[in-house]
Order: sequence, then C-alpha cells, then structure tokens
Amino acid sequence: MSEMNNTEPVTIYLARHTKTTSNAMGRMQGWSDFPVTPEGREIIRCFGRGLKGITFKAAWCGTLQRHYETARGALDYSGNESVSITRDADLREANFGSFEGRDINASVQAAMEELGYASLQAALDAIGTKANLDLQDGLYALDQRNVLDTDLDDEDRAESSEQIQDRMFAAMTRIGQSALAQGGGNVLVVSSGLSLREFLFRIDPEVDLSDQGNTATTKLRYADGRFTIIGPVGSTQYYERGRE
Repeated sequence: MSEMNNTEPVTIYLARHTKTTSNAMGRMQGWSDFPVTPEGREIIRCFGRGLKGITFKAAWCGTLQRHYETARGALDYSGNESVSITRDADLREANFGSFEGRDINASVQAAMEELGYASLQAALDAIGTKANLDLQDGLYALDQRNVLDTDLDDEDRAESSEQIQDRMFAAMTRIGQSALAQGGGNVLVVSSGLSLREFLFRIDPEVDLSDQGNTATTKLRYADGRFTIIGPVGSTQYYERGRE
C-alpha cells in the first residue's frame, strides 16, 4: 500500500522506559539490564491508564527488560492488550562501554572534563542542553583510550553520538515504514532517555534536550520519509493523567 493511499496518518508515541534499580542507585545502565523497581511498575500502571482512549496498531521497544515491561504494561493498562510488541536492538540506550554500572555523577564529570568543561553545568551554561548529548562523545573518547583499563573488545566500548543517532534513525524509519505498510495509525515506541534524545536532535537540532523523566513521551508524525514533532517534547502528561 502506498503512502498516498493511507487512510490514517502515522503517529508515533516515543516514550522513555520506567524506573529501574540503576536509576534509583545513580548508576550508568546503557546496555546493562537492570530490573524495574516496584515504583517503576506503578509508573507503568499510571502511564498506561493515561493512554486510555488511544488505539495503537503496533508497538516497538528496545531489547532490554525495562523497555519491554514499559511497553507491555502501557498497552495492557490502556486497553490495547491484543497489540504485540516488536523488539529492536537499535532502540536500546547508548552503550556506555567501560562506564556501564559506574556512578553517573563521576562518569559525567569525567566526560565533561574530557570535553574541556569544568562540569556538566558549565557545559549547559556554555552551549545549552546539547551538552547532555555531547557527554556521550566524552565517554567515547575516554573509552577509546581505555582510561579505565578494561578488557572490553572494541565493539563493546562506548558509542559515539553519531553512532547512536544513526541506529536510532534507522530503527525509527523502519517503524514508520512498517506503519505505512499497515495502513497508518498510532504506534507506541519505548526506548531510553539518551538514545531518544539523540534521535530527536537528528530530526530537529533546535529541540530541547533536557533530561526526560520516566515514561516521558514525545509525539511524532511520520510522512513522506520525514519525522515531525507534534506538541511538547518529553511530556509526562500521560503519566500525570493516569495518576489522577
């Protein structure tokens, strides 16, 4: 079916996963599979209830448990129990390489110093919220030099921002094209905070790249091979609605 003949537009709800033990401990989790917390499960219930009234035709998520539990719960609590979920490794969080599992504050500080800033706040003051993405390139540079003296293979070391953006854009394009082939409609996508912001920056360099809360959601329209952001970026409106 061609895009011209679709009876529905493709609307993608791109959401961050729920809270994990790593979030609670302030650890870098990236490709690591930390479990969802009891609070995280309640966040999922609220998120799903807040999505009631939206009919999803498809759902996708990263391959980690926090992605799947968030997507599955969101569908089940919103009345979309029959919708299956496609897992895609390209929707995972950034790979932090040797920094996986390490203290977030110490890792971010090391990355900022690698980039020539005294702190993350100094970088934010100098260049705005894009500093939240640039820190990944600081981690990438540090891991390329193996400053933590780990035995990781090259393919397991920290990714660059460009690598994350490339795989996220490829995954989101597959999702958009799949939705078009199925006649359009609403699609739920669950990814991770840094990866989804890398993607949003790729499609709109002027977007707000501030940290996003658990289950924060950005709506996108996919048409003519392009993504357009609809409404606020990283909104918690669905979680808030479901909590009321």
